[in-house]
Amino acid sequence: MDKHVTGIYFAVLAVGILYAVYAAFSFHNDITTRTQDHEVTIWDDQMDVTREGDVYYYRRVLPEEDTDEKVIVYNTVHMYLEVFIDGNKVYELNAGEGRAVKTTGFYWNTISLTEADAGKEIVFQVTPVYRDSKPKGNFFYGTYHEIEHKILAERIFRFVVAVIIALAGFVMLFYGCFVVKKGHDAEMIMQFAIFAIMLGIWSVSETQLLDWIFPGSMLIVFVSHLMLMIMPIPFILFLRHMYHDGDSKLWDICCYINCVVIAVRIILQIMGVYDLRETLLMTHIYLLLFVAVIVVMTIREIIGNELTAQVKVNSICVMVILVSTVLELTIYRFSNKSTPLGSMGFLIYIIVMGIVNVRRSRRLMEQARESALYRKLAFTDELTGLSNRTAFKEDLEKRMAPDKATGAEKILPTVVYMFDLNDLKKCNDTYGHDYGDQYIRMAADAIKKLFLQDGRCYRIGGDEFCAWAPYISMDVVNEKLSLLEKDVKELNEKGFVVTVSIAAGYAVYEEGEDGGGLYSTMKRADAMMYERKQDYKKRNLTGQYR
Repeated sequence: MDKHVTGIYFAVLAVGILYAVYAAFSFHNDITTRTQDHEVTIWDDQMDVTREGDVYYYRRVLPEEDTDEKVIVYNTVHMYLEVFIDGNKVYELNAGEGRAVKTTGFYWNTISLTEADAGKEIVFQVTPVYRDSKPKGNFFYGTYHEIEHKILAERIFRFVVAVIIALAGFVMLFYGCFVVKKGHDAEMIMQFAIFAIMLGIWSVSETQLLDWIFPGSMLIVFVSHLMLMIMPIPFILFLRHMYHDGDSKLWDICCYINCVVIAVRIILQIMGVYDLRETLLMTHIYLLLFVAVIVVMTIREIIGNELTAQVKVNSICVMVILVSTVLELTIYRFSNKSTPLGSMGFLIYIIVMGIVNVRRSRRLMEQARESALYRKLAFTDELTGLSNRTAFKEDLEKRMAPDKATGAEKILPTVVYMFDLNDLKKCNDTYGHDYGDQYIRMAADAIKKLFLQDGRCYRIGGDEFCAWAPYISMDVVNEKLSLLEKDVKELNEKGFVVTVSIAAGYAVYEEGEDGGGLYSTMKRADAMMYERKQDYKKRNLTGQYR
């Protein structure tokens, strides 16, 4: 299921991002203003508010003091705006004629004043783009740089928290891709990392600092919506790996519904039927379903299974997020002031769960390394470093494994080689086992060279070696034996306490002849090797040395 959801997910995400980039460069707000002097500003938010139908009016008489080089900065979110001073229109913000996107996005409107404006009435005529939108009443009056400083000071902490969340996600993604690399834990870490990155990007966009730098950017608007839409899926995929009931259909249903919601919202936006803001309710409803599924699956996990440390920590962190979010909403409700409590809750969650996942993966990686070491010791000949008889049997069985599609046993064309060292006993008895071990290592190196590019070789006994390789032609087989003969000759030219000699035999798998599979092929190769070993002994007895 993960692969299907991930495929749909990234396909929809790619379309959404491409459209966001297209919107960023294609749709521009129409702005008309009489001057753009951005040198100084100060704060003022006292405006008289009236409403006529869908239009809101904010009025104020400008100070009698010198208003030259002063500005009023007013932040609009999905609003059309006209500004009048003494009845004359001095500023206008709208979406432009004939474009597919209705909204003006998030916009910091800067109204520059002149000396002649002192004491005159200024009127802000605000028209919501969407019926359920309401304008905010916060206005900044004064020098541009002081207003800029105030806006940055109010939002910088939340911005930093959001950036840290995104950076933590990138660090975890790097760790999952390049340290853990593969397996169950790598998937968990990368899914959680993707969730953290998206949460961080969405949180950055919500601070509206980027809108100050890039006013009216459609890219920021669309990215904000996209991140909110697609965040749940990597989080669900992460949780389902953590819980025992990871195969439950509830996870699948939740993921597929999210994919459908994302696709419908993007299609409606591209077709110009509804803006993403107008279909936001669909995502809000889905998020309620998303939370309900997590609650249900967590309760089932607690009741039906022994809680792991990871699930316990996750549950505690989720409670921290809920409490911090409720506190933030409560404070905003009663004081109309936004706080970073919700972001802090998520940051704590990201950091704590990131540490838990990294520790768990490191522990499992250490166990895997120990397991790999034990396996290597179990399947490796200590003297030569070649694979041993146990590894040979296992590899041969794999080579003869039935075809997964048909179930029939089908052995690929294979040639099996058998090798035996001549005069090893004589070397051990005459010069000692140290020289005998040296003989075995020299022979092993010579044999191993033959199969570096294809096949594999093994030490299956004291002086016995075996190898297999894909069968290509007899010319290749003879070439390998010739190379072995050449290497043995070079060893003897260098000199050793006994003459180095390796008896070799081979056999090519024949389906009709080898009823026992490659084991039968091995017996035929062993028979050829034994004959050559006997020939060597006979020549030794008659004084003929190779």
